[in-house]
Amino acid sequence: MIGLVYKDCMTLKKQLTTLLMFLLAYGALTVAGVFDVSILGALVTVMGMTIPMSSVALDDAARWDRYAVATPAGRRGVVAGKYVFTALVIVVSSIFAVLLMVGLSLAGLSKQTLTENLVVALSCAAVTLLLNAVILPFLLKYGAEKARVISMTVFVVIFGGALLLENLWDNGMVLPEIPAGLVQALPVLFCSLAVGAFVVSYVISLGIYNRKEF
Repeated sequence: MIGLVYKDCMTLKKQLTTLLMFLLAYGALTVAGVFDVSILGALVTVMGMTIPMSSVALDDAARWDRYAVATPAGRRGVVAGKYVFTALVIVVSSIFAVLLMVGLSLAGLSKQTLTENLVVALSCAAVTLLLNAVILPFLLKYGAEKARVISMTVFVVIFGGALLLENLWDNGMVLPEIPAGLVQALPVLFCSLAVGAFVVSYVISLGIYNRKEF
């Protein structure tokens, strides 16, 4: 499995480097006042969504799966490799974004406090993990091309719903009041939900992949 993760890292090394450079570029634009610091958290979501999909797309193009399932890693190793690689991309990009956010906050170049920026980064990482928990089973079952439509649908539904709620809130919609203690615990609860969903997604993907014919 470690070899499969390493293969994905080497195959997508150029793309990973490019996206990390984008993070640096957007960090510079944030310093210039073009963007808010929260844009760095959004880029974590972009990286966490596009890199795993690119990995599966390259495997599909090379018909890699037919060979990979015959290796000692087997089907379980292939599925585990994709999930570990996805989690690794999210963690590394989140750490990179957090370091930039911390630097900008300490330099006084952020409108938000350091704590608020960390919550944004953590929330974006959790959202990305949750989105991948939904999409990865479809990627492994149908391949990148067919799953692309599903991923776009999930993305539009979630973020469209968030924008709709924000619009309703701005227009005077009254939402139920959430207890202060629950509000403080929400980041931890949401992250726990995302991790749990990712684990459940792995089990589902393993079942799908074990029945897949090549």
